[in-house]
Amino acid sequence: MSGRAYQLAYGTQEDHRGILLVATYCGIQDQLHANQASKDIQLTTSDGQQLSTFTSICRYLSSQSSKSQQLLGATPLDRATVQDWLSFRNIELHGLSEAQLLKANIPSAQIIDRYPSLFRWFDFLQHTVDPAGHYKRVDVRKPKFQRAPAPPAPVAKAEKAKAADAQPTTSSTSNTTAQPVKESKGAKAKSTSAAAGSTKERVDAEPAATTTAASGHVTDAATPVETPANASKTAGAAPSEATLPKQDGASKQQKGKEAPAAAKKAGDDPTIDMLDIRIGQIVSVKQHPNADSLYVEEVDLGEDKPRQIVSGLVKFVSVEQMQNRRVVVVTNLKPAKMRDVMSYGMVLCASNDAHDQVEPILPPEGVPLGEKVSFEGYEAEPEAQLNPKKKIFEKISPDLKTGADGTAQYKSAPFMTSKGPVISTLSNASVK
Repeated sequence: MSGRAYQLAYGTQEDHRGILLVATYCGIQDQLHANQASKDIQLTTSDGQQLSTFTSICRYLSSQSSKSQQLLGATPLDRATVQDWLSFRNIELHGLSEAQLLKANIPSAQIIDRYPSLFRWFDFLQHTVDPAGHYKRVDVRKPKFQRAPAPPAPVAKAEKAKAADAQPTTSSTSNTTAQPVKESKGAKAKSTSAAAGSTKERVDAEPAATTTAASGHVTDAATPVETPANASKTAGAAPSEATLPKQDGASKQQKGKEAPAAAKKAGDDPTIDMLDIRIGQIVSVKQHPNADSLYVEEVDLGEDKPRQIVSGLVKFVSVEQMQNRRVVVVTNLKPAKMRDVMSYGMVLCASNDAHDQVEPILPPEGVPLGEKVSFEGYEAEPEAQLNPKKKIFEKISPDLKTGADGTAQYKSAPFMTSKGPVISTLSNASVK
């Protein structure tokens, strides 16, 4: 951006400070020449281009810097979120003085203690993003950092095995003398075989206890060495314990069957907040090269460049009616090729039952491009991209309709924007 110069005419100090903050962060504050000469804000670039809104100026300066992705977002969802915040600043905070904002936003000690990390982050930002102090510092009483308590140490399996086997082992060894017992070769072989079988069964249940059984020693150092007869007794008790892991395995298998069933049940009921629906404007429209019934539109959604979207509206809406029309777009559908042309979204339209009247639903005038449409009672974050195999939109669309007054609705919740509800001239129509 070296060698470029920018002339800024501003009407309010709030606008001037906001633009200056962005320019400083982008490292071009020395190239920005500002003067309070008009009621409305305007930026003139070195090549004669003129920008006349706070949002467009901020976006332009950011896009020309090396920090464009950091400031404007690296993904469509991030960019739309940034656009939402810029719109909030222009609509909700416009006209408020700095004194009013400070008075309204000085947090109480109780709030600070409730959200300590949030206010530490805010204090960090106001001292690093705005080192020149374009905005008055908010005196935040930083809460003390409290380290979370360490989680309890996990109990080793060997200790669990020792605790579980302590009582039976003590009982068994206390009734046995330390003197070896003479056995015939056949009995000894049978006893050894039984002990070996017990060891094999206990491997799945308690790895630490296996070592004890295999070595022929009990876990307590003060207990006499185990005799072959005692090993035989221990082996006789082992099969009842060996059945436990089998029960646990069956239980885990049953839980494994139940978990997918629960997930499937939850997946059967997608809701409208899984869709990322935003306000756009068609900036160009032309006939699809390979399909007479399709348009290919370029839709401005407040992103770095317009999105290409294919719509089947040729039979219902003329090119003149489509051009510069404000529309409502589902932006997180998986991109699809429609007759060899890629489409990166879907323009939502209302249609009567006979499907001989179809028109794009209409957002109110003045809604910023890229603003996300909201639905009362549905506030989850949308999917980054819908999986077409799950048929999420297909399951939601039966509940998308217009009311008797033409208001677009999901169930009973209207499509809401910062300027009011989305509407249609078609009442009691389906929306898709």
